[in-house]
Amino acid sequence: MNLITRRSFLERSLRAALGSAAAASLTIPPALRRAVADGSIPPGTRKLLFIFLRGGNDGLNTVIPWGDDAYNATTRPTLFVPAPDPASLVPGRAPDQPDLKRVIDLGNHFAGVHPALRDLVPAYNAGQLALVHRVAYAQQSRSHFDSQRYWENGVPRNNLVASGLFYRAVVDTGFSVGRQFPAVSVQSGNPISLRGSQALPNLGDPSRYDVLGVADAGADRAKLLSALTAGYGVPHPTKDNRDLLFNTGHGLADSIDVLKQIGITRNDFFDPDGTTHLFPIDAASNQAAVPAGSYGFFGNLKTALQILAGTDAIVAGTQLDGFDTHNVQGQITGGHANLLRTLGWSFHAARQFMLNHSTAMWQDTVVVTLSEFGRTSKENGSQGTDHAEASVMFLAGGRVKGGVYQCGNDSWTVGPAGSMFQVGGRYLRRTVDYRSVFGEVLRNHLGVTATQLQRVIPGYASEGVEHLAGGGTAADGTHIVGELGLI
Repeated sequence: MNLITRRSFLERSLRAALGSAAAASLTIPPALRRAVADGSIPPGTRKLLFIFLRGGNDGLNTVIPWGDDAYNATTRPTLFVPAPDPASLVPGRAPDQPDLKRVIDLGNHFAGVHPALRDLVPAYNAGQLALVHRVAYAQQSRSHFDSQRYWENGVPRNNLVASGLFYRAVVDTGFSVGRQFPAVSVQSGNPISLRGSQALPNLGDPSRYDVLGVADAGADRAKLLSALTAGYGVPHPTKDNRDLLFNTGHGLADSIDVLKQIGITRNDFFDPDGTTHLFPIDAASNQAAVPAGSYGFFGNLKTALQILAGTDAIVAGTQLDGFDTHNVQGQITGGHANLLRTLGWSFHAARQFMLNHSTAMWQDTVVVTLSEFGRTSKENGSQGTDHAEASVMFLAGGRVKGGVYQCGNDSWTVGPAGSMFQVGGRYLRRTVDYRSVFGEVLRNHLGVTATQLQRVIPGYASEGVEHLAGGGTAADGTHIVGELGLI
């Protein structure tokens, strides 16, 4: 039997298709045919790492508008974080040695981060971290299930779009051609953002991805790989979704050796002090003193970064659960503070891992967070917060234009009737559509063309209505600013 790898199969198909204009119109898959017509099948050295903060992160206690007198101990009696000491304020930057019992000012003397996010300070002061406040979408759903779907499929209020935003960004553009790992998720289940008709891998448990412990040389491993080869040979029947199953199985056989080669069981990655592990995956590697409950998350994050560094993947990511903080959310310490401590160290670890790998990797990667909605401006009766509207997005990378966006005296209406209470008297109103942020990242960072972007994020095809690029008044009467110039 003449066996070929999925990579060589795709590469041979592409070369053959491009060799004849007539053949191209017939044999190239539709998504690739559009990419060829657009003149854009780039080398794809740029990469994206995503972290989904599932549960709806409380943006008002993440990037805190301490300059707004509506953020106070009356509206948030057990959650309120005291304002920074006026003597500690430094124009244009956060203090290098912040007071960990107060808000850490971000240099505009209005907004700051929760003290649990102290590990973000170096990247922020280097101008490589952007914190974008008041992010949401029109007709915000306060259902976890629905809103997570809308963030991941890139089409708010539409449950019928089955493919994911990141899937379309790598597959419908043609970026995936010839790549063994165009995009990978490392989490308990395959996220909607990477779902589509072409199978993209999800590693539910990186420690077991050696396929039930038989990745090392030996008879059991040879037997397993022989079975995969026999089951996913060429040709295969063109029925019952066999194309999808073929890609999945053949990709699995190819990927076992690749993942072993990059060493996903390694954890010898350290901070510049040489002793602090970047990825605290167990007690022995937890010199950073993150909550023990985050060990699994850091294992997933480490694997996602190793895949970005060691394979041809364009997109990789994971999720951090637990942000549905209805009860006893906590102030300086507590459940939400623990999550923010984990998030802050994760950005530091990702940045240092990439810088240790190569300066180019940090320059060529954007790290971005998603979260389905924010939380109520007022604390509830259970010392927590409920589902609301706008929240915060984080972006980091060597080419990111750092700073705090949409949280300053020039973009925020203060007071009891101001920004924090402009929706239903309880919710922070949006000024940024999350799709505008992703539009910039996909076009200006990954190289998606303007034409492709209209397919990847359909709202860009209706600029006169959606205003995702230039800003304007959205269909629900809310004014949004459009793209912010983040990349």
